[in-house]
Amino acid sequence: MVGCAPTSVGGASYCLPTRKVVTKMNDFPMTELVLEAPTHALRLLAETINREFERRDPSTPSPYEWAAERLGIDTTELVVLDEGLQPAVAHSVGRWLFDAQARHGAELVGAYPSRPAKSEVVAGAASDCRAFNSAMVVLPAGALCAAQVVVRITTEHYGISLELMGRTSDADLLADAFVAFLQARRSADSPYRLGAYRITTNNRGLALARWAPPAASRALLKLDDSVWHTVDRSVHRVLELADDLKARGLGTSTGLLLVGPPGTGKTQLGTVVANELLGRTTVLVPGTYVTEHYLTELFDLAADLSPCLILMDDLDLIAGERGQTNPHRLREFLNVMDGGLADRSGVVVIASTNDHRKIDKAARRSSRFDTVIKMEPPGVEGRLAILERYLAWCSVALDLPAVARATDGATGADLKELVRATVLETNDAVTTQALLTQAGTGPWLAPKPAAGQYL
Repeated sequence: MVGCAPTSVGGASYCLPTRKVVTKMNDFPMTELVLEAPTHALRLLAETINREFERRDPSTPSPYEWAAERLGIDTTELVVLDEGLQPAVAHSVGRWLFDAQARHGAELVGAYPSRPAKSEVVAGAASDCRAFNSAMVVLPAGALCAAQVVVRITTEHYGISLELMGRTSDADLLADAFVAFLQARRSADSPYRLGAYRITTNNRGLALARWAPPAASRALLKLDDSVWHTVDRSVHRVLELADDLKARGLGTSTGLLLVGPPGTGKTQLGTVVANELLGRTTVLVPGTYVTEHYLTELFDLAADLSPCLILMDDLDLIAGERGQTNPHRLREFLNVMDGGLADRSGVVVIASTNDHRKIDKAARRSSRFDTVIKMEPPGVEGRLAILERYLAWCSVALDLPAVARATDGATGADLKELVRATVLETNDAVTTQALLTQAGTGPWLAPKPAAGQYL
C-alpha cells in the first residue's frame, strides 16, 4: 500500500511515495512495484540538492548589495547610472579606474564580489597601459565627483557596460558627474588619442590595433607640386589653424577625394600625410567591413579623438551611384559626412576611388569633399624620376630616358613591376635592352586590334 512521506528540498516541502512492509511477494501489488522504483533515486536527488544549498555561501552579496553596504545605505537608497561602452571608451575608463584605484588605495573587488578584479593591457598611443575590464572600485569623495561612489565595469561576450552607484540623495550630482566623466574618457584623456590605428570589429564593437605607417615621404612619391600645395592647404593648414577657424565659425573639418587609376599613388599619398601628422593627429585606417557596416561608429570615434585623419580606400564601394550600391549604406555615408564636415571639428577624411564617375553626385559635392585631386599617370619626367629611384642600386650604365619614353601611360606601380620583372627575367643582369623588352609587354599599352580570321 502506498503512502506519502514529507521531504524538504531547498526549503520547500514535497511528498515522496512510500509503501508498507509486506511479508509475501504475492501481497505486493503491481502498482506499488512501479511506484517503488523511483523512490530511492528521488531521495538521493533531494539529499544532493540540500547539500548544494548548504555548500553555497548564503552571505555572498550581489554587486548592488555590496555597493550599498560600502556606501552605508540600504539597497532601496542606491541610485545606479549605467552606459554601454564601445571598446575604445571602455579601455579609457578602465585605464582611469586602474590608476585611480592605485592612487587612492581604494577598495577593490571583481564585477561580482565573489570574483577577483581583472585587467588587461591596452595599446595606447604613447605606450602600453593597464586597464580594468571587470571590477568594482569604491572611490572616495573628490575622486570622480564630490560624493563617495562605487564604479563597476563589466565585460561580457557581447558588450561592455559601466555603472556609477551612489546615494539617492546625490542623484543630481551623480548624473552631471557621469556625463562629464564619460566625455573626458572619450576625448582628451583617451589613451588612443594622437596614435595611429587600424580599425577592425569584434563582438563588442570597433577594435583598435596600433598601426605603424610604412616609411613614405614626398621625395619618394613623384607628384606635381600643385598636388602637394593642395594637400598643405586642405589638410595641414586646416589642422594648424583649427582654433582660429573654429572661433570664426569657418569649420575645422575637411574632405579630400583622390581620383585616378590603380597604381598612381593614391594610397601612398595618404600614407605620406599620415607620416607627416603622426604624433600630432590621431590616424584611423578602417578596414572595408568597418566602412561598409560601422560608418557612424567610426565617425563618432574620430570626433572623440580629434584632431583626426581617416584614410578610406575604394570609396565607390560605399558611395556608388544610386541603383548600383546599397541605398542604406549610401544614406549613412551622406549623413556621417554631413555631421563630420559640419559639426565634428578636426576630422579630416582622405578617400580614394579609381573612377569618380562611379561615386554618387551627392557624395562628391563640396560640402562633403572640399577638394578633388586627380591622380594621373606620370609624364616622361615623372617616369624618369621613378625609374631612377628603383634602379639607383644598379651599377650598369642605363639609358633610362629611353626607357621613360618607351613607357608612356605607365603608373608608378607599373614601373616598379617593370624593374622587378626585368631583374627576375635577367637573373639580376639588368640592361637597357632588357628593360625596353620588358616595357614592350607592359599592361599599360593599348591593346592591339585583333587580326582578321577566315570563316
